[in-house]
Amino acid sequence: MKLKYITCSDPRNHNTHDEMFDLWKMDPRVEIAVQMHPGKVSPDTTRYDWVKQLIDKLQNYPFVYRNWNFAIHVNCNWCDDICNGKIPDALKPLFRARHESTGKRVVGRIQLNLPQKTADNFNPQKLKPVIDFYNDQDFIIQYNNRTKNAVDTLHKTGAKFQLLFDESGGRGESPESWQKPVYGPEHLQGYAGGLKPETAGTELDKIVKVARNRDIWVDIEGGVQKPTGEFKPDGKPIKLFNSARAAQYIQNTLSWEQKHR
Repeated sequence: MKLKYITCSDPRNHNTHDEMFDLWKMDPRVEIAVQMHPGKVSPDTTRYDWVKQLIDKLQNYPFVYRNWNFAIHVNCNWCDDICNGKIPDALKPLFRARHESTGKRVVGRIQLNLPQKTADNFNPQKLKPVIDFYNDQDFIIQYNNRTKNAVDTLHKTGAKFQLLFDESGGRGESPESWQKPVYGPEHLQGYAGGLKPETAGTELDKIVKVARNRDIWVDIEGGVQKPTGEFKPDGKPIKLFNSARAAQYIQNTLSWEQKHR
């Protein structure tokens, strides 16, 4: 099993841009992924400005840093729009951004977190032209019991895409056993759900048993969050991305890899 990306998801404007660059410097495969959806990350919000400013910095960094990995995970109605063939206006400048020297897209990967209504009424003939148009970027589709039929339908069109196995559907719950790869190796496949810095090695031991010699990536979100001391209206604690926990996860993942070479 070979790791292609070590993805850390959902940093926000409470994090500094320098924190993100410090994580990128830990290994060339580190990927920072931001969550985008209408409302809390629309163009008139501080979080949108934070993402846009980070992309601007990536566009203008010296050539040596051009290969740092940056992804956008699209949610809610914006995901629904893309799956119906329309790129939301707020996302167009982010998707179009290119490095000043190399011309390479700043946003290397775009993940579509399918809402239930989209998965139930999926039209791959509308999504495939979008994927074809952005052919120098990779699209990721979540693969679980809820989306399986939709993804199988998209696969039959011959569209180029990658898969993320997350049986919990973004709830941060580890499965009893990880999903075996589906389709051929031309579809890069990743794993998410319940990953934590403290259990990185244990979960990778389980993943390698099903992935075997495939190239994969791992994506962590809830496991690198830390309570803020504040609470939601329902009483649940508010947790946010913590760069120290992200660094710990990256290091533990690299240590596991070193032992299994």
